[in-house]
Amino acid sequence: MQKPNKDEVKSQMNILSVPPLSLGERFEDAYEVILILDDREQFATQGSRSRKIIENIRSHFKIQIEVRRLPVGDGIWIARHKTLGSEYVLDFIVERKKIDDLRSSIRDNRYKDQKLRLVRCGLRKLIYLVEGDPNSSEAAESIKTACFTTEILEGFDVQRTSGLGDTLRKYGHLTQAIYQYYKSEFFEDNNKCSAICPPYDEFVRRCQDLEKMTVSDVFAIQLMQVPQVTEEIAMAVLDLYPTLLSLARAYSLLDGDSCAQEQMLQRQSNNAINAAASRNIFQLVWGS
Repeated sequence: MQKPNKDEVKSQMNILSVPPLSLGERFEDAYEVILILDDREQFATQGSRSRKIIENIRSHFKIQIEVRRLPVGDGIWIARHKTLGSEYVLDFIVERKKIDDLRSSIRDNRYKDQKLRLVRCGLRKLIYLVEGDPNSSEAAESIKTACFTTEILEGFDVQRTSGLGDTLRKYGHLTQAIYQYYKSEFFEDNNKCSAICPPYDEFVRRCQDLEKMTVSDVFAIQLMQVPQVTEEIAMAVLDLYPTLLSLARAYSLLDGDSCAQEQMLQRQSNNAINAAASRNIFQLVWGS
């Protein structure tokens, strides 16, 4: 595999939001990076063994870990100002799925709804961590397909671990890597043209607002039941037509030209919505 050159790496990194820095201030001097785990996570709530593993990871990787109630995801990373105590959410979020839970969520469609919430939370680096061996499940093929779709078609970073201890070690490595990025030369060179990370409280409020189900949310969930429609395609449709009624009205203007109707979303989205998805959505809304 060809190694990306420095300019390409810098271009990719440049999309990430950064915490505010004063002129001449360095990230590592101003901030500490903290891994925040959701308090509903198994190892955050159970007995001494799980808590001991967390303590071991904290000590081994020399990182800070805190447990809070998160509005979305199972883990995020914050930058806390060493002097002011202000907290900013860094551009990374992780959703952890044990194999059995992933199988269940695929069956009852929580899987797509949860990923949509991750996409909408506003953080750019979406990590989907699958814990356990898919081959041990009776639904091995559907789980592998879901992982492939999540990674290749929807742009998540799918990470795989063998079990709880491996998951926490992965969190340790991720925390170190995130810290190194923010103190790296890429960050130093490019932070002036990046967006500012949201304050933690603002991030929580924004995600809680997303919990309020709207007509568009219901429409998005309906769209994701359509073959070929990923979370990104559903969001592209909503950008054009936020409700089922508005999309149906657009189709009605082309009534009688089924070819144009089938291609409408593909053309209007400049191919962000592929031909198959465009056709399938038309069949859902307008087809007999």
